[in-house]
Amino acid sequence: MSVLKCNMCGGTLEIEDNGAFAVCAYCGTRQALPESGASTPESATADALRIENEKRKAEEAKAQAEKNRLKAEEQRLEAERIAEKNRIEKAKHSKEKRSKALKTLLIFLIVIGLGALTVTVIIPSIRYNNAVKDVENKNYEEAYVTFKSLYTFKDSKEQAKELIKAHPQVAQIGDIIYFGNYEQDNRTANGKEEIEWRVLEKDADGNMLVVSRYALDCRRYHDSVAQVTWEESDLRHWLNSDFYSTAFTKAQQKCIKATTIENRDNADYNTFGGNDTKDNVFLLSIDEAKTYLPSTVERVCLATNYAESQGTQLEGVTKACRWWLRSPGATLYNASFVKIDGFVLQLGTPVSIEKLSVRPAMWVKF
Repeated sequence: MSVLKCNMCGGTLEIEDNGAFAVCAYCGTRQALPESGASTPESATADALRIENEKRKAEEAKAQAEKNRLKAEEQRLEAERIAEKNRIEKAKHSKEKRSKALKTLLIFLIVIGLGALTVTVIIPSIRYNNAVKDVENKNYEEAYVTFKSLYTFKDSKEQAKELIKAHPQVAQIGDIIYFGNYEQDNRTANGKEEIEWRVLEKDADGNMLVVSRYALDCRRYHDSVAQVTWEESDLRHWLNSDFYSTAFTKAQQKCIKATTIENRDNADYNTFGGNDTKDNVFLLSIDEAKTYLPSTVERVCLATNYAESQGTQLEGVTKACRWWLRSPGATLYNASFVKIDGFVLQLGTPVSIEKLSVRPAMWVKF
């Protein structure tokens, strides 16, 4: 193949893209090429050079396109690598977060479980064992208070009941003690039943004011129509004689304190309450009933089967009864009482007509 030479300096010509002109690589002169149709050796050489340049440029373009493709592929792969790395990091972070949350939850549950175990088992067990030791050491009051506070733990309820039956001096206000015996189930063949007493007050010396939990009997306040105070009433005489000697043994009677009882007037009707009396057993007054049993619910009282057999009238649904107070009613012909709904009726009812339930009260020290 011939090489085209510059007409000016003889240097090698480089053909332009249009194939009609060439530029000298040495002097830079631009000059027209011979027509392609010419049959001269120079025109044939120019055509061949043009074809060669076009082929070279096509190869360069192809090479550049491949380079660009490889670069784009490299960028795509890099993007995928970064995305995968981010996904892995995110998944790792999420896993660590879940793991941390699960560990925190597990620790929380363990702490809660240990706390519950400590509160419901460990501490109660320690306190229960200490109470058992207190019983062995004859610290009955401390043992009773502990067993009472552990009411639903093991046999604490039974332990407390046994303690208060054997050692009633441990009782606190509101507790029930067992003292004396009286017919209650109306089945005399099985003997008399233990009397349950509710503690209304306890002083620093251990003296306790108690009232029977249930109405034990049914009697008139006084057996004849008369103006009568507590001092003169037949019910007072019966409580301090027949009931006192029937319900308590000689040893138990030593625990009952003869107490000076204040007999206040009925404030609503200015009815004379009578002289103060000294009694072993008595009834609560209007003021005492309202003070020690401040709500009507607390004053509602159920009667024993024996009291019912003696004439106590019971409310149909609750089986509650009316019970005497020692205070006078609107006149001295009446005595006040507590109704079946726990309301104190200071107007009272006739002392000799109505038979109401009897809830004895007394001061005791064990």
